[in-house]
Amino acid sequence: MLQNLLRRFGGQTAPSDAAGADADVAALNPGDHHYRAYVGPVERFGPVSLLQFSLMTALGLDENDRVLDFGCGSLRLGRLLMPFLRPGLYHGIDPNTWLMEEGLRREAGMDIKTLKRPAFSGDGSFNCDVFGVPFDFIMAQSIITHSGAEDTERFLASAARALADDGVVMLSYFQNAAGDDSLPMEKWTYPGCVSYPLDWLNMVCSAYGLIWRDVDWYHPGARWALVARDERRLPPAGQPLYTNGHPMERWRAGR
Repeated sequence: MLQNLLRRFGGQTAPSDAAGADADVAALNPGDHHYRAYVGPVERFGPVSLLQFSLMTALGLDENDRVLDFGCGSLRLGRLLMPFLRPGLYHGIDPNTWLMEEGLRREAGMDIKTLKRPAFSGDGSFNCDVFGVPFDFIMAQSIITHSGAEDTERFLASAARALADDGVVMLSYFQNAAGDDSLPMEKWTYPGCVSYPLDWLNMVCSAYGLIWRDVDWYHPGARWALVARDERRLPPAGQPLYTNGHPMERWRAGR
C-alpha cells in the first residue's frame, strides 16, 4: 500500500483522520501512516520504550543529564524521558514533525511542554549538533538500521561534535555477514533495513575520535552498540552492563 512507501525521514505531513482508529492500530504494518505504526511494528512500541530507557538507566542516567533523542518520532522514548529529566534537558529531533506533535498530544500530554520545556527540531540533515549544546546521552534507536553510508557517517561525525567529553551514544544496528564488506548506498530504506560491516563502523568512529563497542543488551530485532570519545565511559568489552539492577559507575569529565 502507498503508506508503506513513505519514508520516516521524508518530512511527511500529518495523516488524515482516516489514518486508522486506535482500535485498528494492531492491524497496521510498519510504515503505515499512524503515529505508532510509522516508527515500527506496533507491538514493539511499548517494549522498545522500556528497552531504551532501561539501557540508559544501566549506563547511569541521571535526571540532570542532557539527552538527545535522535529520530525521536512519536516520542516512544520521550514519553518516559521527559517526565524524568529536569526541565530543559530533553531534546528531540525528527524531520516528521507530525510524529512529534502526535506523540505529545496522544502520549506525553501537551502540558509537559510547559512543565519540562523540551526542545524539538525538524532538521533532517543527520546532524546531532543542531541545538548547539553538548549531550550526556544521544539515543539513536533504529536510525542506522535504515540510513545509507553517507548519512550514517554524517551522523557519527556530528555525534563526535555534540557529545560531552564523558557522553555516550546508544544505537541499534545490523551487522553484515562475515566476509561481506558492502555498504548500503540507498539514502534511506524503510520499512526495510540495512546492515554494515563492523570494520567500517569502527573505522568511521576512529576517524572522528570515537570508540565503538558492541553491548550485550536485548533488542527484538537488531543489536546494540555504544559510542564514546573516552573508553572510561564504556563498559569493559565482553562484560555485562550491570547485575541486580546496579547501574554502571560513570566516569565524569571534570565533575
